[in-house]
Amino acid sequence: MKTIQDYIDSLFLGIAETSQTKQLKEDLLASAEDRYEDLKKQGKSENEAIGSVISEFGSIDELVEEMNIKQDFINAKGYELDSISLEETIDFIKVRRRGATLIGLGVMVILLGVAALFGFMTLYGESLGESFGLLFVLLGAAIGVPLFIIAGTSMANFNKKLNDRFISIQVKNEVKKRKEAFQRSFIICIVIGVALCILSVIPLVVLSEIYNSEVYEFFGIACLLVLVSFGVFFFIFGGVIMGSFTKMLEQTYFISDEGKLGPRAKAERDRKKPVWFQLFEKIYWPIIVAIFLYQGFLLGNWGTNWIIFPIAGIAFGILESIFSKNE
Repeated sequence: MKTIQDYIDSLFLGIAETSQTKQLKEDLLASAEDRYEDLKKQGKSENEAIGSVISEFGSIDELVEEMNIKQDFINAKGYELDSISLEETIDFIKVRRRGATLIGLGVMVILLGVAALFGFMTLYGESLGESFGLLFVLLGAAIGVPLFIIAGTSMANFNKKLNDRFISIQVKNEVKKRKEAFQRSFIICIVIGVALCILSVIPLVVLSEIYNSEVYEFFGIACLLVLVSFGVFFFIFGGVIMGSFTKMLEQTYFISDEGKLGPRAKAERDRKKPVWFQLFEKIYWPIIVAIFLYQGFLLGNWGTNWIIFPIAGIAFGILESIFSKNE
């Protein structure tokens, strides 16, 4: 049945994704499934049934034109479609991949600079080693911060280019394929990152237990920071790239700045979320933080106070699923 579903999805490539097109696709899929089951009851094999169902489909252009789907979409919104092209989508993924690499390297270099500080303190003592080590801390910052700026600027500029533009089904299908191809690499990145962060504690614990000396403790901290720096790189690299796929797949209109939506994205959000819920979103988390601080400072419940955040997150997710319209 996945073959039939993929075929129907291919028929809608380049067609605006609206409530009408989604309903049409669902109706066609339901009809195809009924026809498939009917053919199977007649004694057809699975491949024969699938082939017969697909052969009965023609072009849906006439059906789309008859329903006036594209024109209705334009009239309802009051503007022409301005879709993101496949070439722009591929460039967006490339920019995000390059940005992920630069950000990951920036963080890694800064952490390695701090690791060098503790390494020099191990070799030359606390006072002299700190003087030499601070040079590497500053060097790490001097390299890392420009990498952040370069990555942030390039990604922000490309985001502005795509801001508030329509993400078509064709683009989403291409992004979905690339996301599935990257899934294995993403899992590897997370596994390596977790493993390195866990292993980073071992040198510090072992050296502290075997040698009761501050010198070896500094060396253990240096080893910890080196391993963590590489682990964090893998976290950032995999997370940023996977986030670029998710951004394209979950939005109807590309949102460059979540705090300042374009007119199309704002219209989409307003259509999906009631006005009162949008106001509720703005005050919800400040209220939660205020409760956390009240419980901590005035009532002294620091030990159990942290649980308010996971509970609040679950509660907000439930409320959002109830009151948001998912078409």
